[in-house]
Amino acid sequence: MNLIQRNLPSLFALVAMVVFSMVVFDSLPLQVPSDYNLNGEVTGTQSREVVVSLAPAIFLAVLVVVNGLLRISPSKFSMPNSRRAVDVILFGVGVLMFFIHVAIIEAAGDADRFLYFFSYGMAAFLLITGNVFGKTERNFFVGIRLPWTLASTANWKATHRLAGKLMVVFGLALAVLNTFYVNPWLLLALCIGPLLLPVLYSPWYYFRYEKSAESGPGDQ
Repeated sequence: MNLIQRNLPSLFALVAMVVFSMVVFDSLPLQVPSDYNLNGEVTGTQSREVVVSLAPAIFLAVLVVVNGLLRISPSKFSMPNSRRAVDVILFGVGVLMFFIHVAIIEAAGDADRFLYFFSYGMAAFLLITGNVFGKTERNFFVGIRLPWTLASTANWKATHRLAGKLMVVFGLALAVLNTFYVNPWLLLALCIGPLLLPVLYSPWYYFRYEKSAESGPGDQ
């Protein structure tokens, strides 16, 4: 499978952003609200040219950088058995970027509306990414890169499998709760939870299984 075929879903997300930008551009004001604080107040604006191009440009850069790093990575960390997982994660990022893109444009200064779209984007990202996150191999640019995960294959696998399961659970919770009630603090907790818990789990796994060598597989 060549580079274009592997990234086809991500390219579809990129094209969707560009098409949406073209459709709404003429209807946008010259300055579009783009930043909000936790009180729902607008704290910054951007020109409509920047707003319609920023998310597609960022995601295009992500695609180029990640695929470039995959090509030049040392063979030990090139993830030959988890390229599909990386492609799915990139697509998840693309879906999130699309929802952020729509949220900024459609919110028009309404923070609750921005959170509504953003929350669904984050839920989709967690669900898509969580299904493959535990299948990634050790590398230096995708995943939870801690001293314990990078030093140990077993630690990496255990930490990322836990993270993947938590992403799916928290993503489902976010999608359901967002249907009834949009809250920035709840959103923050559900976004941080799937990452914070595995970060705490990784050193625990090391001291429980690897350092003591009481049980569990060691690094190969």
